[in-house]
Amino acid sequence: MSRFPILPRRQSGFAYIAAVIFLVVIAGIAVVLLRLTDTQQSTVNQALLASRASLAARGGLEWVFNNPAQRCSQAPLSTSNAAPAGTVNHLNDFRAESGFLVSVSCSFRAYNEGEAIDDSGNSSPVVKRIYRIEAVACNGTATTCPDPGSVPRADYVERAQVATICLLTNGAPCV
Repeated sequence: MSRFPILPRRQSGFAYIAAVIFLVVIAGIAVVLLRLTDTQQSTVNQALLASRASLAARGGLEWVFNNPAQRCSQAPLSTSNAAPAGTVNHLNDFRAESGFLVSVSCSFRAYNEGEAIDDSGNSSPVVKRIYRIEAVACNGTATTCPDPGSVPRADYVERAQVATICLLTNGAPCV
């Protein structure tokens, strides 16, 4: 028999501290993964909306290509190198179909280039029209595109496409 009684030993709790640290690390990893997933989903959504806006703008260009003589206005002659602004058409049918408003502006300038001789021997100038077509597609809420009021929205997308074509006055392509 010993003189000193054996007292029960207190437990130190090392495993408990390690388990708490382990849980904190796992929770931190879970938060990081959730943020990465959210960022990736937002990026994919923006890429999808951007491609749809580009296709809507392309559709606006093709709408003008179908009949440029009726859908474009003649630009005034100016001494500046700035592109002339033509009539702006807002294609609301596109919004109903795709959710994007397309604004198309089109103008042309006529140039005389050379002479053409007809069967009777008469000469006339060859008139070529250079058309400049600009289509802007956006998913804003206004009636015009671009829409400055919708720019702060996270899902706002705007794409523009420009095309130039050359046609003779009879509608045939320039050569």
